[in-house]
Order: sequence, then C-alpha cells, then structure tokens
Amino acid sequence: MQAIFFPLHILTLSFVVITILRADHLGFGWIRGTTKKLDALKIKKLHTYMWAGLLCMIATGLCLFWPLHEYLLSRVQFFVKMGFVFTLIVNALVIGKMQNIATTHEWKELPWKQKLPLLVSGAVSTLAWLGAFAGAFYINEY
Repeated sequence: MQAIFFPLHILTLSFVVITILRADHLGFGWIRGTTKKLDALKIKKLHTYMWAGLLCMIATGLCLFWPLHEYLLSRVQFFVKMGFVFTLIVNALVIGKMQNIATTHEWKELPWKQKLPLLVSGAVSTLAWLGAFAGAFYINEY
C-alpha cells in the first residue's frame, strides 16, 4: 500500500507547496501595495486547490497511517503532527472567511484590527505547514 500512497502523498505535497507559493505571492503583492485588490476568482480557485490538496494529504496520510497505527499511536510526535494538521484545517476555514477582504479592499485602507488577523492567519499557516512537514521526520525519533 505504501508503494502507491507514499508517492501520491509526496506528489500532493508538491502541489500544495506550489499552491501556497502562488497564493503567498499574490498576498505579498497586496500587502506591498503593488496589487490594489486581488482577483476574487483567482483567490477562490487557489483556496479550492488548497482544500483539495489538504484533503488529499489527509486521505493519503490516513492510508499510510493504518498499517502503522499501533506504532504511531504510541508516539507523542504523531499527535504533535496531527495537532499541526488540525491547525491547518481550522486556519483554512478562517482564511475562507477572511479572503474576501483582499478582493474588496486595499491593504493600506484597512485598520490595524483587520490587518492583524490576516497577518496572524498567514503566520499560523506557515508554522503549521512547516510543523506538519517537519513532524514527518521526527515520528521515528526516540
């Protein structure tokens, strides 16, 4: 089973990384002011791609998990990694609620109380993706 699902898991990770880079590039342009407002259709499409990638990562991860579930459930590192995955799911829901701000407003016109959640969500996303990725390498550590 790993012969099929591990390469698919890695391929999906590659897709997600490309999607993140595309979305972050647009977001940084918006924050810098080089793009006044983001294209709503592009943002919706990237968010859909991100959800598809995240769900595929979870599905392939579940297929990889099952044969090793007894071992993995005894590892604290596994639960830390799952905490990062849970954070990604919650943050994706938050991003879905906030994404329209960038399509209807310029960054410079937003008050700090609207900017802060956007920045925090971006930081949480980055840390959770890095944590989930790094967690894969520490599950076998003692």
